[in-house]
Amino acid sequence: MLIKKIALLGAAAAALVSTGANAATQTATAEVDIIAAVTLTQDQGLDFGVVASSAAAGTVTLPTGSNTRTCTAAVTCVGTANRGQFTVSNAASGYVVGITVPASTTLDDAGAGVAMNLTLTPSITSFTSTGASQVFFVGGTLSVGASQAAGTYTGTYNVSADYQ
Repeated sequence: MLIKKIALLGAAAAALVSTGANAATQTATAEVDIIAAVTLTQDQGLDFGVVASSAAAGTVTLPTGSNTRTCTAAVTCVGTANRGQFTVSNAASGYVVGITVPASTTLDDAGAGVAMNLTLTPSITSFTSTGASQVFFVGGTLSVGASQAAGTYTGTYNVSADYQ
């Protein structure tokens, strides 16, 4: 009797084990579309021109919409200024391209004076490509210190354009 029960339990356990008779296999596909990488060029550097400081701090603002800067009463602006100009090329039509510009950078004159803060503003932060080149501008506001030391102040910032 015991042997009969063991045989029945063995048969029940064997029935629970998968034999693979009901397994199915499907061949799947994979695909990718490669689009050209965008190209970004700087056509014109951001240049606030010539600025004379005074005993008070002030600002110089260069908008993205024109090369006409605004100077507060504490600083005097002389000559011309240029907003930064960039061109995005080779973007595939119909795709959104994001533009990234840092919020700020500093300009210094290699240690002779106190560095100045420059807040940056791009004219666009993204666009949908038509396949044609897209031009955009970078402007900003430069904070000039009270009695800012004379010199040529320079700085850098990274601009990027990439598919979103």
